[in-house]
Amino acid sequence: MNRAALVTGAGRRVGAAIAARLAERGFHVFIHVHRSRADGQALADALIARSLSAQVCACDLADGPALAAMAREVLACRADHYMLVNNASWFGHDLPGGASAQNLEASLDVHVRAPVALMEAFARGRAGARLDVVNVLDQKLGAPNPDYYSYTIGKHGLWGAARTWRAMQDKDVRVFGLWPGLMLTSDVLDDAAFKARRAANPLRRPIEVADLLRALDLVLDAPGLPGQDLRVDAGESLYARARDVAFEGEPIRTGG
Repeated sequence: MNRAALVTGAGRRVGAAIAARLAERGFHVFIHVHRSRADGQALADALIARSLSAQVCACDLADGPALAAMAREVLACRADHYMLVNNASWFGHDLPGGASAQNLEASLDVHVRAPVALMEAFARGRAGARLDVVNVLDQKLGAPNPDYYSYTIGKHGLWGAARTWRAMQDKDVRVFGLWPGLMLTSDVLDDAAFKARRAANPLRRPIEVADLLRALDLVLDAPGLPGQDLRVDAGESLYARARDVAFEGEPIRTGG
């Protein structure tokens, strides 16, 4: 079967792991990058060295014409099975009452406008091929807290779009959401705090990138599975916190 996949934000971290897994599963993988072009090319070179199929495509997801051109490039494969993984993310910290129009625009561009435009392009251009869409969301959708306010609004927008797509009940188009818990550290947490907090979930076990990849495998291995949300978070989305796990115990200061 001729398979093609586009993974946005695939130069680093989770996106790179997803792109590699799809290449291993027999997809020709388009590794989307914006600023991390060197990382994306290094990933493509590493996959090609393993006799896997990959290439880099670079564009700013806020650039509508460039986004459309990237979709056309993928669809030109004339595949039997397409996969679109909306993984790219804008992640900046703000709080209600301290957000900015710029933050909200950045979040909506990456989390809503670009993914929806790509979903539309793939649905229209797939020429009868199967289409699986996987949106990398966030366990915060199940248990919101005030941190990362603009980011959370964007993820809620993509989640709403996905649920509406599912209502179409197209047998050849499945739309999934992956809800990861805390998996990778950031500049907010030092190594010790990250190690402690990544297992501070209801199941008391750390979430690994491999867990997310196993959920992706489930999507691929169960073609009869309808589009749905898969919570890869050890129950974190069921546990309400006053603040994001990265700021556990810290007071909310007026103005963010």
